[in-house]
Amino acid sequence: MRKIKERTRFGLLIAALIFIGIGAGILYGAQRLIIDARSVAHTNAVMAALDEMEARLRDAESAQRGYLLTGRVEYLVDYHGSREHVPALVDRIATLVADNPIQTRRARALRAHTELRLHQMANTLLRYGSDGLVGARASMGSDVLQTSSAIRRIKAQMVSDERLLLERRATSTGYSANVLRALAVLGIPLGLTVILSVYVLLVREIARRSEAEAAARDVQARLREGNAELEHKSADLRALSRYGGMLQGCVDPQEALQLTSRLLSTLRPGTAGTIYRMRNSQDYAEAAIHWGRHSATSAESLLPEACWALRRNQPNLSPDAAHSHCPHVSGVQHDGVATACVPLMAQGAQIGLLYLSDDDDGFLARMDIIEAAAEQLSMALSNLSLRERLQLQSIREPLTGLFNRRYLEESATRELARCARRDLPLSLMMLDVDHFKAFNDVHGHAGGDAVLAQFGKLLAEHSRGEDIACRYGGEEFTLILPEAPPAAALQRAEAIRSAVEAMRVQHMGHDLPPVTVSIGVASFPADGNTPDALLRVADAALYRAKHNGRNCVEPARAH
Repeated sequence: MRKIKERTRFGLLIAALIFIGIGAGILYGAQRLIIDARSVAHTNAVMAALDEMEARLRDAESAQRGYLLTGRVEYLVDYHGSREHVPALVDRIATLVADNPIQTRRARALRAHTELRLHQMANTLLRYGSDGLVGARASMGSDVLQTSSAIRRIKAQMVSDERLLLERRATSTGYSANVLRALAVLGIPLGLTVILSVYVLLVREIARRSEAEAAARDVQARLREGNAELEHKSADLRALSRYGGMLQGCVDPQEALQLTSRLLSTLRPGTAGTIYRMRNSQDYAEAAIHWGRHSATSAESLLPEACWALRRNQPNLSPDAAHSHCPHVSGVQHDGVATACVPLMAQGAQIGLLYLSDDDDGFLARMDIIEAAAEQLSMALSNLSLRERLQLQSIREPLTGLFNRRYLEESATRELARCARRDLPLSLMMLDVDHFKAFNDVHGHAGGDAVLAQFGKLLAEHSRGEDIACRYGGEEFTLILPEAPPAAALQRAEAIRSAVEAMRVQHMGHDLPPVTVSIGVASFPADGNTPDALLRVADAALYRAKHNGRNCVEPARAH
């Protein structure tokens, strides 16, 4: 009997040591996963700060050019507003990379070139104030291009290094997940085997049989409960890690929102949720996506002051929605409904709100995972927004809102190749505002810009969804008409000419004199098989329209 007791005690000790080891291993792996997730968020913050710095610098340069070209104070206000953010963003980048010596050196170089570029822009404005547009242009020499190129190069190097860090952290996360999986697969069966052996020994102990069996059942229940909790935490962390990686691949905000709704509905199937997105004006937030059925409904749109989470920029949890302080929460079906409001913040700006409700307040105990997912979503939405702004700036011309010449060259080649493959026609117009130089001399560049802006709007209104309207340069514009035969293109050109003739533009409270437009039209394949050939033929037709008295449409001639 004594020998059985000793074996029993020894077996229980071994079992305890095994499960302590399993728990320590799982805790270690979980901690590594959390550290990796924070590192990923830090790296994303660095890349987002770099993108925002570049976007602000481009905004300042674009606003400066708008002011130099138009003299409008609104552009100068936009220039100062964008310029003021650049030093703070450079400081934030330096702070974020302070733990990386190589990135720190690049951050110092980035600061130096950024300060130089800001100084160059300030000098250009001073020259503009003293010598006008000619002086401003003279101040923009090759050193400006060199400085801008250096900024882009350093930014690209820093982003490249941060992406390498992301890859390393992904490898580390995979290793931690494998460790957790190995502990669960190998350690648990071993521990259960030891427990079974102990149970057999306890059965043989007749005098204490009932007490030993009860103790064994109690030990087993606690072990299963703790093991289930550890498995649950591990599964949550793995899901969060996969979610963070997938967010990086999202191409638009809606895809990121759908991915988040699937994650949260999987983590807590009975909990309903709504994600709100803040409007660009920051005046109110609108519901962007729902899942589940709310036990306490929330308004479809809400003001920031209607939610305590948005007021304080921190989560607002309520175990009983009937006593919630958030005015946007209403329609509580019964007592005991729990709600949670989690603000979505990135780079110090409010992006939106995550709202959750459930009959069971158990989800409040898992707010660490939910808040981590909200933080990653906030950063992803901020990055996608910045990406959209940068892409739009690269292909749009700011005065008219039409595509720029670079996009024209890319799209003309693409559309011509597509129509050639499908044996379809394609037409192209060259448009030029008549006597525009004389108009500028009389009414100034501000009046000329007002006419060009209105003309760009008119050209966009007379374009189909598949058409491509571009500002070719100065007062010249180009319109690509995929799948349009020559007759349809001439008819459209005549409609545009007539609309321009009837167009009236107001500037500084006064009506400007009417303007007219001359148009040259060329078509594929009759007038050329390449974009350059079509542009040359259309330009020649435009020249004939000018020669023939202007305010007319000229088709291409056979050569």
